[in-house]
Amino acid sequence: MHRRITPDNLGAWVIKCNPRTTSVEPMLAAGEAKARWCVASNYRARLVAPGQRVLFWVSAHPRRGIWGAGRVTGDVFVEGGGLQVPVSIPLFAEPFSAIDLLALPELRSMEVFRSPQQANPSWVSKAELALIEPLLSR
Repeated sequence: MHRRITPDNLGAWVIKCNPRTTSVEPMLAAGEAKARWCVASNYRARLVAPGQRVLFWVSAHPRRGIWGAGRVTGDVFVEGGGLQVPVSIPLFAEPFSAIDLLALPELRSMEVFRSPQQANPSWVSKAELALIEPLLSR
């Protein structure tokens, strides 16, 4: 299922982190995700804008799921031959596991489940974010 992202259907960007390649320990100690992340050079990067919501997804971990939520803090920029997106993403005291999210049938088609190897940024729709938001305020 291919769903093209537009400003009308974008709920939040999802920045994925594989702890096998990027250690989560320093982020846990700091209470926030890194301040910038690599993103693919494609139409998605051109849609990223300051102020947009962003969720932090940790994969390849026993507690796989959403570990934090925040905002894009600036424009995507080039560094070291690749694109970077600046973010501010405070981490939750406890992540929301993939198992908890999959318990909601409407979230089973989220891109992080359908295409886990998709390059950053991934995304959730407005409808998916509406279902996730109550979890984030617990």
